[in-house]
Amino acid sequence: MKNVLTVDVEEWFHPEALQNQFPMDSWPDQKKRLEPLIERLLEAFDVHRARATFFVLGWVAEQNPQIVKKIVAAGHEIASHSYAHRMVTKMSPDSFDQDLKKSIRVLEDIAGVRVKGFRAPTFSITGQNLWAFDVLAQNNLEYDSSIYPIWHDRYGMPHAPRTPFIFESAGGKPIVEFPMPTIRIGNKNIPFGGGGYLRLLPLWFTQYAIKKFNREGHPAIIYMHPWEFDSDQPRVPLGRLQSLRHYGRIKRNFNKLERLLKQFEWMAMEDYLTLLKKEEKLSVKKLNLITK
Repeated sequence: MKNVLTVDVEEWFHPEALQNQFPMDSWPDQKKRLEPLIERLLEAFDVHRARATFFVLGWVAEQNPQIVKKIVAAGHEIASHSYAHRMVTKMSPDSFDQDLKKSIRVLEDIAGVRVKGFRAPTFSITGQNLWAFDVLAQNNLEYDSSIYPIWHDRYGMPHAPRTPFIFESAGGKPIVEFPMPTIRIGNKNIPFGGGGYLRLLPLWFTQYAIKKFNREGHPAIIYMHPWEFDSDQPRVPLGRLQSLRHYGRIKRNFNKLERLLKQFEWMAMEDYLTLLKKEEKLSVKKLNLITK
């Protein structure tokens, strides 16, 4: 069984944890570190014949169009990670719509391909802003991968389905949701295979969790940010817990990734979407009563 490989393409100063230190008007003044990191990932994916989806920030695409073109030339999928990396929970439907439209326009103009999918910054589609699905549908997107069925202080929807499903927007247009992967331990959903969970949890646990998820009949969706492989990035003073979350075990992360690339086979989100449609395994789920 192939699993799903995804990259959230943003600079080191874009994460929500650093937004107080780096508001958007300061971004042009920051040193860009993204391109060599993308090139390193593309090389690793090529060696292991892994296809991925790159959820690209529109601002990044405008500043570095060559990055998007390299990703497309390597045969990977381009999807949206928004334009300005604002959490959807902090936006109105109108402001989210404007941001999404801008990101799609920028990405499609540069990549020359249609954008089918979206992942919200900081997984910020929750039980409190399900109107976001209406906006996604109105912009003719086919899928979303923003729901994390866990509890977290910034995001999460712990009672959401753990596997892909169809959400029907208010206008009746279906959106396929690809929740981020969890395994059940006791009565809790435990996250694995992405971001800080990939960096901080031992490799054996990630390997175990992927295999368990596969035994349940589902590909696991793995995600990463390029800055999570950059041990030389500028360090911003953060609290102890936030520093651990953000910078913990970055030096070891690429080795972990390479071992996962070697051990498993990988496909892009659009490949998984095609597979699910072909096998007719998707069902409609209601999220209107699910709250954080």
